[in-house]
Amino acid sequence: MRHLVLRLPVWIRAQPLDCMFALLGILPGVASLAGLATSRALETLLPWWAAQLWALILIVGCGCWLAGASSVRERDGHLVASRLPLFLLGLRLLSLACLVYAVAIVVISGWAGLLAAYPLLVGAAGLYIRRVGLTR
Repeated sequence: MRHLVLRLPVWIRAQPLDCMFALLGILPGVASLAGLATSRALETLLPWWAAQLWALILIVGCGCWLAGASSVRERDGHLVASRLPLFLLGLRLLSLACLVYAVAIVVISGWAGLLAAYPLLVGAAGLYIRRVGLTR
């Protein structure tokens, strides 16, 4: 198994969680945009076009995040992203998408929805912290 991991590109080995989370958002975004899956919280709180915009932001954000992450190379012992603005845009869009979804859950469900919204709030904060860390 170790041999397979060592054959992965440097950008995946250096940031496996970035890649995993960016890939996790694509399928729900496509399913929501295509009408195959819906979110009761988003449909109740937002007009139809805003829910579609949310799905589009999710897809574009994940795509930008992956494009930025795939540009990471090792130079002089440091990891350098050649498409840093794209990386940062993806993180910003996904942070916004997580925050909108978490707020929609809490508004619709009240305090009972806080447990469901908690991972999204943590995700939004983590994405923000990751973006700030990359701009230093």
